[in-house]
Amino acid sequence: MPEAIPISSLEIVGYANRLPASMLPAVVPPVFRLKGERNRNFLPSYVIRCGMLCDATERTEAELQALAEADEITLFTETKEARPEHELWIGLDETDNYQPISEASGNLRGIATGRIDLALIAMGEGELKRAEDCCRIALNADDRMIDSLAIAAAIARHNRNIGDERLMRTLALGHVTARGFEIMVDGYLQMISEPQPGVHADLFADNPMSNMATLKPIAA
Repeated sequence: MPEAIPISSLEIVGYANRLPASMLPAVVPPVFRLKGERNRNFLPSYVIRCGMLCDATERTEAELQALAEADEITLFTETKEARPEHELWIGLDETDNYQPISEASGNLRGIATGRIDLALIAMGEGELKRAEDCCRIALNADDRMIDSLAIAAAIARHNRNIGDERLMRTLALGHVTARGFEIMVDGYLQMISEPQPGVHADLFADNPMSNMATLKPIAA
């Protein structure tokens, strides 16, 4: 039977990603270590259930360093004490934040809301590239806020970029009805002040499918 380890007996030594700035902010899976045992490190895939780490992939210290050198994980200079019901996320300034899940979710949603507000201001000023950048950050921070997809789709439609508009619609479906999304896009389209020739919607230029797997259903 796979080993289940109490979260309280672990520390966090890093996270199992190496993220470019274009994908921040982001929630990341911690790399754990059993306290006092440098050769017992635990990576995804794993499940955290009832304060226990279950089904983790175990690696030695040497293997961990090799993964870091291969840019497959990021290691911290100082460890953090692992705590139940906490979440690790990386901010826009690339600092790590380890907070209770509710607090982390609130902070990320605040970032998303703020960037959507900035995107609307940018649209009103005809700064569509700036609006797209704000939407990308908002979607990274909270992929349940469909406004960022609707704004990006409106910009894509304005620029006659059919492919990007279709991608935004595909990502939104399952979280909002097709008709509801269309109404949102139409409304945001009317907020664009001036045409911006030559601007290409590149919300997902770095990795077109990077956020699809992390989209979560909106609570009813």
